[in-house]
Amino acid sequence: MPALRLGTYLTSATEGALAETPYGDLAGYDLGDFLHRWPALHATALTLLGDQRVHPTARVHPTAIIGAEVILGPHTTVHEFTTVRGPSVLAAGAQVGFNCEVTHSYIGEHAVLGHRIGLNRSLVGTGAHLSSSVTIAAIHLSDDMRHPHREVILRGEDGLYRCATPRFGGLIGDHTQTGHNIALGPGVAIGRSCRIDSGVTLVARIVPAHHTLSAPHTAGTRLRAQRRCQDR
Repeated sequence: MPALRLGTYLTSATEGALAETPYGDLAGYDLGDFLHRWPALHATALTLLGDQRVHPTARVHPTAIIGAEVILGPHTTVHEFTTVRGPSVLAAGAQVGFNCEVTHSYIGEHAVLGHRIGLNRSLVGTGAHLSSSVTIAAIHLSDDMRHPHREVILRGEDGLYRCATPRFGGLIGDHTQTGHNIALGPGVAIGRSCRIDSGVTLVARIVPAHHTLSAPHTAGTRLRAQRRCQDR
């Protein structure tokens, strides 16, 4: 089975106290190993941060909901009607826009989530920008979605990568940019500086750095002049 090192896709936390927690070593983990260790690593980070779990410079709109295990780094922003829950992290300078839902995810330094973004068990790299209505799902469709059992597997040029868990959304590389109305996962790994055009749906794939993903209908759109009605 091929390796999938997080450092190939994203940068560890480098700013503020978060850099001195396990998130400062994020790039050194293989994806499957990190997913297995994530709960314990996050618990260690919470202990090390103590009362700095929410940095004094973090800005949270009064209508936003922030869970008890969420870490907000320096100069982070959470906008109106957004929920951030579970063992999630917003690294320094990260912004989460209007009406988003972020569950058990890591948002890298200076990354931007636009509006109506839904993330579950995902990692987003430094400087990435998800525009609007982007969803990353973490479990496969099954008879009972409350108890997922199908392992998340990714397909790449070197073969299949087994995540050894039924719960994983996506790994979005540093500086990746997206359009709107995009559905990803469960199980995608998008390399650094990729572009995902509007309308893309992608599951169980590993995408190398510096690639563009386009939906077929985007390139197939045609323009045709309307026939004018003759004056009567």
